[in-house]
This record gives sequence, C-alpha cells and structure tokens, in this order.
Amino acid sequence: PGTDFACNVARQEGCPSGQSCHFADLEDGGTGSRCFAAECDVVRQDCPQGQRCTYVGQGGATQRRCVEAGTAEEGAPCTLAANDGGLTYDTCQQGLFCKDEPVDGGTGFFCRRLCHATSECGEQGECNTVLRLEGTAELPLVCGPPSRQCDPFGEDCTAPLSCYPSTSGPVCAGTGTRREGEACDFSNQCTPGSACVDTGGGLTCRPLCRPGGTPACATGTCRTVGNNPGVGACVPS
Repeated sequence: PGTDFACNVARQEGCPSGQSCHFADLEDGGTGSRCFAAECDVVRQDCPQGQRCTYVGQGGATQRRCVEAGTAEEGAPCTLAANDGGLTYDTCQQGLFCKDEPVDGGTGFFCRRLCHATSECGEQGECNTVLRLEGTAELPLVCGPPSRQCDPFGEDCTAPLSCYPSTSGPVCAGTGTRREGEACDFSNQCTPGSACVDTGGGLTCRPLCRPGGTPACATGTCRTVGNNPGVGACVPS
C-alpha cells in the first residue's frame, strides 16, 4: 500500500511549494495520499485577514477557497448554505468545518476542527475523522475522539487510516510513506506494517513482527515494542 501514498499528510512532507498533502480516493478504488494545489490551506489558514480557508462548493465542484469567516464556534451547531454568489460553505469560524453526526436517532451538524495531525487537536482529541465531500478527490481530516485500539497486523482501521503501535497501545492513525530503514520520528510516518524504533543508530522504520510467533523477521531480531503486548519490530542483530 505504500506506493499509493505519494506524500505524508501528518507531516505535510513530499509536496512542491504551493501544494498540500491530503488523503484521496484513487482511480483504482483504493485510498492513498496526493499533492493538491489550491488557493489556501484549511489548517494553516493562510487567507487574508478577516477571511478563512474552507471547502467551498460551486457548480458541482468543491475547492479550498478564501471566504468570509463564520461565527459558529468549535462544537457549536452549524449550517451549510449557498450565498448570493452561488458559493456553498458553512457558518463555522476559521479552521473549523461543519460535520454531520448522529444525534438522538437523527443527524446534527457541528463545527469540528480541521487538521493534518493529532498535534493540532489539543489534549482531548485526535486527527482521525475522514470527511468525504462531493466534488473533490481530497479527503480532509477533522479532530475526533481518541482512536480505539486496533490490530497492527490486521486491517481494521477505516481507510485512509492504518494501525500503528503507540505509547498507549496500537491505534488508528494517518498512513505514512517512509520505508524500511528510513529515518522517522513517529510510527505513522512509516508505511503500514512497520514502526518507528531506535535501532542503535537513531530512529528508523522497521517491519512489525510477533515475538516468538508469526509474522517473524526475515532478517534481524524481533524486539518487543513497549506498551504494545504481542507486537515487535525487526531490528538488526
């Protein structure tokens, strides 16, 4: 799956200047990441003062554009409607997006924070909720509740997220692109099925393994990953 991920969403790495990295639905039906050019970035919020960057619909297409900032705060109810110029966008403040959520058997709409990485979500959330918007191939992310634990040897995370070891056990997180042996800071910078571990010469991406079980290491030694019972990483012997 690593070949489908052309850039790193969480770190915003791998794209030319003027483009940003987003998850995307691919032509073959899979999910990956791609570089997209647009007027602005929904996380950096690099629009002129008094405006915000958000996803704007017009004529069946959806693009990131600079528009007037809304007034609804994070977590507050919001609406999505067309203005006099035929542009459709929501009533949320800068950096937020109006997301549909189940409420008492129905559907409500609330402003949630747009993000590229969990570090942008504060202490109570993670950048783990994927939006699928009509008229764009981009799959933006918003902050959601902490991810449930998952199986790093399975495929039980919703694409484009993958399961990685973390300090609190395996969690679903944005998929990385770095391959075996490449330097890293976090496990989800690596391709699925690997983790970022210290091999003695610095942190690098290494394949996952089960200590004393399957999958085993083709080369090296299966060393347990702390706080992740039954999960190891193949490190050079």
